[in-house]
Amino acid sequence: MAVTLCVPPRPGELCAPVRFDLTGRSTFLELTARHRVTKVQTDHEKGTVVVWVDITDPELSRPVHVRVDLVEPGTRQGERSVVLGEVEHDGGRVEVVGTYLGVVSEEN
Repeated sequence: MAVTLCVPPRPGELCAPVRFDLTGRSTFLELTARHRVTKVQTDHEKGTVVVWVDITDPELSRPVHVRVDLVEPGTRQGERSVVLGEVEHDGGRVEVVGTYLGVVSEEN
């Protein structure tokens, strides 16, 4: 599985793998626009769901906001949402869904 919520990295572009621990049903993240979600898994020791994302150099790719939700399998998704995977969590199966929210706005 390799999926993006915005734009995939360019062929051969260097990426840094980053681990995000999801501690709630919805988590808001700031990623680089060019990124690739490579894996979702359960960290049984911490009781969290983990999303692994390869991100490009933040100096070369603008930041974007995304939301990652843990939902019941089969839950209908919006057009900007992508199912990233399915994992065991809290004694049941959940789908991990990512949603692109938009470019991070610069402050005035």
